[in-house]
Amino acid sequence: MGGQGRRDRVIGPAIELPADSPLRGLSDQPTLVVLLRSFGCTFCREAMSDVAALKQSIGDAGANVAFIHGASAAEAAPWFRKYGLDDVTAVSDPELSHYRAFGLGRTGVQALVDPKVWTRGAVCALSHGFGGQTPEMMRQLPGVFVVQRGRVLAEHRHSSPADRPDYLALIRSARLGVQ
Repeated sequence: MGGQGRRDRVIGPAIELPADSPLRGLSDQPTLVVLLRSFGCTFCREAMSDVAALKQSIGDAGANVAFIHGASAAEAAPWFRKYGLDDVTAVSDPELSHYRAFGLGRTGVQALVDPKVWTRGAVCALSHGFGGQTPEMMRQLPGVFVVQRGRVLAEHRHSSPADRPDYLALIRSARLGVQ
């Protein structure tokens, strides 16, 4: 996994989570928060697979895992079960309020037609499959954040949906930043 993307940053601003966000209850430990586009997105399926493979190492590093998605809890449950992630925090956010709280924008049309994205998507689809997405979620940028006590400790802001963050490096950088 590489750290491709717009930027990886350590120690960011406080974020204003939605009042009913389950993330508010996870403030004692750093939490790796992965915001997905949709379960039809091959890159999101890859992200779930990557985090599932690292789940023990993430826990050993002292961090929780949480996923935010725009689907209903009923639609999401089979995907979390498939990837062995049914024991992590999964937040259904069809209003996309968490995406706005984290300042995630929308991908430009150019990124959607970029041959590099399509090529990586085709390779990724061989391992993880693909499915349909709504136009709104197809344009939604994903993101990965390490959060504790309402503060962003580290982040990876995707420059395209095809970015593949280094999850453990983000957690390590967050831990170094708070020492």
